[in-house]
Amino acid sequence: MADRTKSKDSLVILSPRPMPPDSPATVSIESFAPHDPHYIGVPDSGRHAWLVVISGFINFTASFGLPASTATWIGSAQMFVLFLSGSFIGPAFDKWGARKLMLSGTFLCLAAFIACSFATEFYQLLLAQGLLFGLGCALFAVSEWFDKKRGFALGLVVSGASAGGILWPIVLNKLFLHIRIASTHRVAAAIAVPLMLLSCVFVRERKDIAGHDTAGKGVKASQTPISKAIGDVRFLGLSFALLFVDCGMMVPFNFLPQYAQYREINGTMANNLLAISYAASLVGRIFTGWVADHIGRFNILLLVSTLTSVATLCFAWAATLPTLVVVSLLFGFSSGGIVPLGSALVAQTTPDMGYIGLRIGAMMAICSNYMFEAHYILAEVL
Repeated sequence: MADRTKSKDSLVILSPRPMPPDSPATVSIESFAPHDPHYIGVPDSGRHAWLVVISGFINFTASFGLPASTATWIGSAQMFVLFLSGSFIGPAFDKWGARKLMLSGTFLCLAAFIACSFATEFYQLLLAQGLLFGLGCALFAVSEWFDKKRGFALGLVVSGASAGGILWPIVLNKLFLHIRIASTHRVAAAIAVPLMLLSCVFVRERKDIAGHDTAGKGVKASQTPISKAIGDVRFLGLSFALLFVDCGMMVPFNFLPQYAQYREINGTMANNLLAISYAASLVGRIFTGWVADHIGRFNILLLVSTLTSVATLCFAWAATLPTLVVVSLLFGFSSGGIVPLGSALVAQTTPDMGYIGLRIGAMMAICSNYMFEAHYILAEVL
């Protein structure tokens, strides 16, 4: 494949190859280009790039915050399936791009809403709500369009999940008071599915189906064997580190209302604590992503993971409503940055962006292994 050459007027930003341990830290990314076939131009801005961010934000807002069921561990199973699906959604993204997968995910979500409206048995709810695939595609698409601003962009995208966590409980609690549960699922579908379709319109890919360079802005075809792409020691180490971080971070979100009721907080306020935590995580996801782009994403991941651990431990001593509010705010803010940083770090350590979907998908699949078990064990304890 021919190397790309650009004049100074059309020079694009280059995504750096992870440096070997003995490389000087002062080596510029331009010193590798344009001879390395894995190096790609990353816009880091522009109309198409920010449309992808808007697409991801809308997708997450429409999809997250919907209550899984009164059985808390069904929500855990839903997250398990979502993360596990990355093992095949990631490679599919590398081959077909985001839009086709997001359209497929939208129709699966519609089918899940309809199935839930007719479900009368526990297993039917579990199967229906396990169909919410396709959300990871938004993360893959953003990773292709951003480099230096990747943490900030991904923070904006996943802040949509926090927005959904605030808005959906308010909307659905109002609906539950006036219409049947089955009708509520159908109304939720009427709201969420059009938003998901809108996100499919906004998303853009930077490569054609084969992964070849397109108009000087695409991702070049992958030259790295798949086994090497996912067998990299640094990638595996990062993925297993994120596994433990994600398991610890997601459990309090699922069990916060139940824990508040255990502390004799009334049901309405117990649910409001979850909304408070989501509101803090919205700010945390955007702010953390922005700071990480400036002082280092690994540094910030270490910081927010430590703060999240401290906040989680503080729940054990939070016995009154004021203390629960403070701890929920701290936990929401600190844990909010973990989700965008995971994908940003995988992209940062991926020299061959033709496999970005595969690598993020593999990371999600690894993180899924203990997610369900961790939630199930805690549900039994509580």
